[in-house]
Amino acid sequence: MPAIFLMSLLFGLACGQAISFCIPTEYTMHIDRRECAYCLTINTTICAGYCMTRDSNRKTFVSSHARFQNVCTYGDFIYKTVEIPGCPHQVAPYFSYPVAVSCKCGKCDTDYSDCIHEATETNYCTKPEMSYLMGFSV
Repeated sequence: MPAIFLMSLLFGLACGQAISFCIPTEYTMHIDRRECAYCLTINTTICAGYCMTRDSNRKTFVSSHARFQNVCTYGDFIYKTVEIPGCPHQVAPYFSYPVAVSCKCGKCDTDYSDCIHEATETNYCTKPEMSYLMGFSV
């Protein structure tokens, strides 16, 4: 009997990890300021993945505690700051961006996350690119 219990427990943990697959993921972003001569390409990590969500179509019959919408969001993160090369003296050349250290499934916090995904800008450079490794770090 204990062997069956142990196998069931291990199977449940494995399925739970597969279902809540929310992890730091590599992401490349391009920083393109109109006033600066170069576009900076930065490799960072963001939180991405699938989280279990429960939202019934019959909201009037189900209590609000039975409904939840989890998103893959930052558990811990740090900010890094880089200097965009080729900026005139009157333009602040520094850009800060988040780096995901750990991720979790939870409610979206609008203090540091964009909870509505609408692609308003494209993620590409319109000027000569300079990699973060070639750029300057602060």
